[in-house]
Amino acid sequence: MDVVKAQGKTEFRTGVGTLLKISLAPTIWAFHFVICYGATAVWCTKLTASGDTVPLQTWLSALTVAALAGIVACGINGWRTWRRGGYGEDGHTPGIGDTESRARFLGHATVLLSVVSFIGVIFVITPVLLIGTCA
Repeated sequence: MDVVKAQGKTEFRTGVGTLLKISLAPTIWAFHFVICYGATAVWCTKLTASGDTVPLQTWLSALTVAALAGIVACGINGWRTWRRGGYGEDGHTPGIGDTESRARFLGHATVLLSVVSFIGVIFVITPVLLIGTCA
């Protein structure tokens, strides 16, 4: 019985950290979305009477660069986790229940979510950069 408990603890020991890594890029994208559209709405309705959006676009461009850097860092981390595995010693892919296979799968999912989040951030900032004025 103690062996089963110990095996369960070691099997899911790294789960929380891995789930944090896999969800970080979409979280950055979500925060970027809320900040961009919220700041644009507040800027255009409350803060400027002239309708000038250049300061807003400058600040949101800097935010976008920071968000993209964070997403790329998440993607690189996932890429390293994905590629760290490889084939087993006998030349075939490890089985489904293997911890290494699970880590490789989560690394692959992290890379894919990072790519989608990167594209999402680009799509979020595009309308903000294209607006001429708030009027």
